[in-house]
Amino acid sequence: MAITLKQALKIGGLKHCEVVAGGEGLDRPLDYVTIMEVPDIVRWLKGKELLLTSLYPIKDDKEAVDNLVRELHDKGTSALAIKPHRFIEEIPDVILDEANKYGFPILAIPEHISYLDILSPVMNVIFDERVVIQEDLELAYRLLDEIKNSKGGIRQLTETLAHLMKHEIRIESFVPYLNIPFDQDGLAPLNGNQKKELELIQRPVRMTRWNEDTNEYQECLIAPVIIEGQMLGAITSIGIAADFLEVDLAILERANTILSLEFMRKKAAYELEQQYKSHFFKDLLFSKIQYEAAMLEKGKMYGFDVEKRYIFTTVEFTNREKGITFISDIVNRLELICAHIDEDIIIGAVQNGLYLLYPSAGKKPERIDADLQSILSEMQSAAAGDVYIGVSRATKDIGEIRDGYEQAQQAVILGRNLYQSRHIIYYEELGFYRLLAEIDNINEIKKFYNESIGSLIEYDKTHDLELVHSLTTYFQNNESLSKTANELYVHINTMKYRLQRIKTITNLDVKNTEDKLNLHIGLKIHNFSKNDYRFR
Repeated sequence: MAITLKQALKIGGLKHCEVVAGGEGLDRPLDYVTIMEVPDIVRWLKGKELLLTSLYPIKDDKEAVDNLVRELHDKGTSALAIKPHRFIEEIPDVILDEANKYGFPILAIPEHISYLDILSPVMNVIFDERVVIQEDLELAYRLLDEIKNSKGGIRQLTETLAHLMKHEIRIESFVPYLNIPFDQDGLAPLNGNQKKELELIQRPVRMTRWNEDTNEYQECLIAPVIIEGQMLGAITSIGIAADFLEVDLAILERANTILSLEFMRKKAAYELEQQYKSHFFKDLLFSKIQYEAAMLEKGKMYGFDVEKRYIFTTVEFTNREKGITFISDIVNRLELICAHIDEDIIIGAVQNGLYLLYPSAGKKPERIDADLQSILSEMQSAAAGDVYIGVSRATKDIGEIRDGYEQAQQAVILGRNLYQSRHIIYYEELGFYRLLAEIDNINEIKKFYNESIGSLIEYDKTHDLELVHSLTTYFQNNESLSKTANELYVHINTMKYRLQRIKTITNLDVKNTEDKLNLHIGLKIHNFSKNDYRFR
């Protein structure tokens, strides 16, 4: 049932409006609120509307202004609310005179009151008075479109949907560039299977969601926001009215279209920002820096500050998909997880590489490792193969950040093969391998390798004693014969024999400090040579 204009004047922004003419008509029924955006608006009206306008569409048409009130009265319009100040200084006398003649209410909208301050609260009350049925869909559509045109925002859309559908509404974003806060309703996040199903169906559907407050499943209607085949967000109506399911689905469809436009607008701005951020990373790492102050100033746009003592990290995927879409998706997920970990983390994608500047100032190693583990876990859930993170030393200036890039790259290249069970590799933990990586004279390394354990490697190729593995295990067990024998499942005398064979073949004795060092280094070179292209 409709409300009256007198009742509407107690709602939302209308409470601040003044009745300047036609006060005799305040008992007129009110079914809808709309905005005058075109000169011939009257032909589209159906009656019982409150029409909001600045008179801009007809401000230069004297005949249209003179006839406006009469035409609205004849159409059955409830009232006209005019917002002066912007396009007209004051409401024309002809409108006021005609309004008093017909008893047609004219309202003056204060400058600080927006159309949406009036439209949405009044329409919410109107729809609270009745259930939206098929015949009301056009009104519901128009209300949602008015919110879109007035740029009312996500909160306004949520409230309006709740009034239209008579259920609590949650709007969610799964991307970093549109942050949508929502009230605590107890709903658990959509799981991976639910998201895949929604991406496949690409339309509003019935689906149950777990409520962590009540420990039970709730029937919901969920509309996925799909753009370019990806689900970026969702609208959930918590609860289903079976008798009005078709209408509610139609309302969700319309709201979903409006929300998709907001996502696309934000997505375009975000992608542009990511391009600029990637250019910053590229300049920071590879370009010749003539004016460091200019680079620092440019970095401030992204929160860059060398005082934060960044740790440079690189993320590598063993089985990554090709193309910019994969990198874009990964960056999106990184942005989301990093927003929860530390909003000062800077993420960049350069030359198909993925990098992070992680601020370490004031953080203990345990906190840093926990944060990196969280990032690793998120990346592992997003990629098909293994994921490795290389971590540099903490840096204190731009020069050290460039060194940090090299360190992080080296940590991944070496560490992923040297320490196959570890997925986060710190450059500082590479130890002696760092020195090997820095040596340019590879021939000298090869000579040392051949002089130390080269003969042992050759011997193992034609014999079953596995002397290289035995020697490595012996050193890993701090030269304990019993522990080494147990680990290799051999008798301790067998282990003694193998050490004697190593001495015979290499002419190096594990009981001699200098010989033991050479064997150690030889084994390090052996491990290193598997992963350095210079040895191939």
